Amino acid sequence: MSAPSAKAWMDRLAHDLRGPLSPMQTAVYLLRDPGLGNEQREELFAVLERQIQRLGGMIDEFSDLGRAEQGRLKVRSEPIDLELLVMDTVARLREVPPRVEFAGDARALRIDGDVQRVAQLFHALLGLQLSRSSPVAVQARIECHGDRLRMVCTVHCRDASDALIAALLTSPHPDPPDDALGLGLVIAAAIADAHGGGLHGRASGDDTLELVLELPAAS
Repeated sequence: MSAPSAKAWMDRLAHDLRGPLSPMQTAVYLLRDPGLGNEQREELFAVLERQIQRLGGMIDEFSDLGRAEQGRLKVRSEPIDLELLVMDTVARLREVPPRVEFAGDARALRIDGDVQRVAQLFHALLGLQLSRSSPVAVQARIECHGDRLRMVCTVHCRDASDALIAALLTSPHPDPPDDALGLGLVIAAAIADAHGGGLHGRASGDDTLELVLELPAAS
């Protein structure tokens, strides 16, 4: 990861990990009130649950970054049915479902890889959001490209540029819309590399970014 300086990255990490603690501490303090009603108690428990999940997601991202740097993102390999993988990913992205098009006989493609990591890769790309305020659906086209799978994901983005997409693939998102550490695309690129493929991007005009994933297809 070509992040800023080590100190800047550690400062950012400490700041982000501290984020969930304040609402958790407030919720615990309020739960000690003996006069608290059942409805308020349930709301505070919901706050705790959301923030614990958020903190767990941050820790998972940081752990994955360490695995990527150690070359340990792919621990097993098995045949993966591409169409089933895409269907499962789209089903999990119900709030802003991506629009996925298969070209030619791409539906029949299979991939050899770590199914958990490949699913994580597809979720990061098909569920990509770059803005908190205006979520938009990703448009993806999947095709056979020689003996490789190629998926081109298009997403609307204000002030799109080649420099922006290059930064998102190599360093943390400055303001991640999912309240995580902003490492989703960094880890996605590492997963693609670990499977003998690659992930790169480019700007298409000044309001669209394209991410291109390539992976070897199974024989």
